[in-house]
Amino acid sequence: MQGLYYLVYILLGIAVEASHYRGGSFTWKPVSPQVPNQNPVPISFTQRHAWRRGSYFCDQSTINSGGTVGGGSVCCIGSQCGALGCPLSTAVPCTDFSVSQDMSAGQLSSILNLSPNIMIALSFTGGAWISLQTGGGNWAVTTQISTYMRSDGHYNTAPTSAMVPVKLLRQGFSYTWLIPTADTDGDTVKCRWASATAVVPTGVIADECAGICGTFPGARLNSSSCMMSYTASAVGFWAVSLMMEDYEFSWQTTPLSATPLQFIVEVYASTSSCVVGPSYTGARPAGACVGVDIGQTVVEQAIFTVGCSGVTLSDVLTTSPPGMTRGTVTQSSTNPLQYTMTMTWTPPSSAWGSNLVCYTPIDSLGQQGNTQCVTYLVAVTAPELIYTSYVNGTMSPVGTIMSTQNVWRVQCTKAVNRPSTAAYIRFYQTSTATQIYALEASTDTTNVIYSNFTLIFFTHYTWILGESYYILFDNGVVTGTEFCGPQSRPILDPNFWTFNIFNSAAYSNLTGMSTSSTTTIIPNITTQAISTTTANPAITTTGITVPSSTTPYTGKYFCLINLRHWFNILGTGASSTVRTTTTSTSSTSTISTTSTTATTTNPPVQMLRPSDIIKKCEQPVVIGTLLSTTVVGAISLVIYGVFMAKIAASM
Repeated sequence: MQGLYYLVYILLGIAVEASHYRGGSFTWKPVSPQVPNQNPVPISFTQRHAWRRGSYFCDQSTINSGGTVGGGSVCCIGSQCGALGCPLSTAVPCTDFSVSQDMSAGQLSSILNLSPNIMIALSFTGGAWISLQTGGGNWAVTTQISTYMRSDGHYNTAPTSAMVPVKLLRQGFSYTWLIPTADTDGDTVKCRWASATAVVPTGVIADECAGICGTFPGARLNSSSCMMSYTASAVGFWAVSLMMEDYEFSWQTTPLSATPLQFIVEVYASTSSCVVGPSYTGARPAGACVGVDIGQTVVEQAIFTVGCSGVTLSDVLTTSPPGMTRGTVTQSSTNPLQYTMTMTWTPPSSAWGSNLVCYTPIDSLGQQGNTQCVTYLVAVTAPELIYTSYVNGTMSPVGTIMSTQNVWRVQCTKAVNRPSTAAYIRFYQTSTATQIYALEASTDTTNVIYSNFTLIFFTHYTWILGESYYILFDNGVVTGTEFCGPQSRPILDPNFWTFNIFNSAAYSNLTGMSTSSTTTIIPNITTQAISTTTANPAITTTGITVPSSTTPYTGKYFCLINLRHWFNILGTGASSTVRTTTTSTSSTSTISTTSTTATTTNPPVQMLRPSDIIKKCEQPVVIGTLLSTTVVGAISLVIYGVFMAKIAASM
């Protein structure tokens, strides 16, 4: 019976029009990977196929309406298939198309309920490929699925990959490119050439490549990095068939699963003097990992740059999940070499996990840039830096600081890791809006530290007295701990983290202040409101030496006066307390009474609370970096004691 199924899907593949297949890929994931001992085990199976557009037409209207491309069936191979048979059609909703490459592509995810503790293969076969220099004819796209539980108690999620259906290489040049892969479990992923005699662990032979096994001679594949190298010497078409395997532990020799990737390489001839092809240049960096919630609409600006003047961008080949729409490619009005394209997507619940979106630009000379991908990790929220406007809050220091300041910290919304791609912490001088210092977070392990929820960094820079600065953060300065590490959004707002450098010269000739040699150390105070957060013992509070004054000084530099003036103001004020007492005297010789009334005016008492002092300190030019609650408490207790003593004396 199993042989009959295999014959049926071969015939189904041959029945469709020949010379129209452009490659494809499979991947799969359990619906509930962390729920143990399921029976059956629901598997979300995702297939992607590319076809000749002349055979299966697709445009943006087709994508918007959910129209499908392709035809055929996916069938089960193995002794443990049971009644599974050929459960899925390969007619998939169109997601991408290219007029210049005569290509339509689509993707579909379907639920398969499989028995627990089985290992099977699912395969799609048919014919035929485009006319190739080597091999061709029939195709076979095959994946291996296991419903055994992993050692961590979860069901395995297979690796996923994406590649442009047609890779363009110019004759006479050598190329090296990355095969994009992703694994939601964080497993080690290795790449290998597909085989016509792959053994499913249950002892069944499965054909992974049919007519294109080993048909890309001269190409080199690094199995660990999934990097491919090739020197384009002859003009024509070649088909490439690869398998991605995931390993829970690096020392394992038997993979947990295997997923396929097949595509075409076209070598073309050109005499153009421009040898620099177009490239993807952002806005997200290549390889970025973006956390996105289910139902959250994502709008991204993809940016591309052509390599030579007089050359234009003719097309962008995309690989995207169902429901993602692309806008038109628009040339920049200020930079004729730059182009942008908008991508919009609202991921459904079925898209949880990793989703690759890949871009391959093509210029007017036919030169194709490298495929660059961004991973969208659905149902995972990326960490963010937490903004604060007060002392000892989630970022420190803020406000006015000393010129020797060199330690900085900011807390995040979740535990964070170091990024795997370049991301900078940038310091700018406010007066010139120019960058004056930067730290590269991905490689500077000495000066950029990641500690649970906190990012700590150290600077080695001499700040200018009296100058103002601000700090900006690149995309992905901090990353989450899940899978590929969802990256934080960039901080581009100059008001997010600002600070000023204290200049003692500005306080040397304050009106009302004497030049007495007596000095008092005033704890540093920032211009922001006082925090109720518990003081951080790891951060020391330094002091600033200022001239003491023989007379109370009021005004916007109120906080710079001698500490004894905090107590002087307790004895000054606009109101006074009047006590009236009556005494009586009597004599036995006369019947008379004398009354004496005495009125005493006590020194005026001003109702001053610690919060009043704090309000006095909230002035535009107030020095300091950090006033811990310990210091505030000590001052408050002293003032409160003096205040209560004066109240007692007045009663």
